[in-house]
Amino acid sequence: MKDKILNYSAHVISELFGPMIAPTIGILLIMSFIPAVEYYPLKLKLILLAIVVCSTCLIPLLYQSVSNLNRRLLNEKRLDNSKILFYLFYCLSVFFGAQLLGKLPVSGLFKLFLLGTSFVMLTNFIITFKWNISEHISVIGGILGTIIALNFRYGVDIVWTVIILLIIAGIVGSSRIYLDKHTPAQVYSGFALGGILMFGLLLII
Repeated sequence: MKDKILNYSAHVISELFGPMIAPTIGILLIMSFIPAVEYYPLKLKLILLAIVVCSTCLIPLLYQSVSNLNRRLLNEKRLDNSKILFYLFYCLSVFFGAQLLGKLPVSGLFKLFLLGTSFVMLTNFIITFKWNISEHISVIGGILGTIIALNFRYGVDIVWTVIILLIIAGIVGSSRIYLDKHTPAQVYSGFALGGILMFGLLLII
């Protein structure tokens, strides 16, 4: 019974902080840290969030659902090609979401964050051909790198946010290891990769 609860909890945690939900959390954190966002009209904020949710979650989830249904109908059990196609579709969806954000009268950091997320996932995709690096932790590491970059750019207080993100990263990483999806090295590497890439991107550009 205990093992079933732990297994279920690990799956729930993986889904809650996976690549399809974590970017929205990152955008919400950016909105709470960068200046002038409080002056955005409510309609603009909702449009911004809608684009992010659709491009990083709803559209990829719809694609994944259709792909899974099609595979069941065809009685196809191989997952390799479907995983590759989903990776590419996800990166493309996030990229187009970033382009749409670039059309809005908002800070360019929102577009940059989605572009960075797409780049992090694409880098994960390339590495995955040789090594099963953790994309879940890469995205969380990317959010942490983003928040630290915002501290350098705007001098915002990020102490508690960093602590909470580190705790979340630890819980998600432990869940992925418990589910035997990744080794500790793959989790640590994913976290470092996402953090370094996003920190460098948002600090330099």
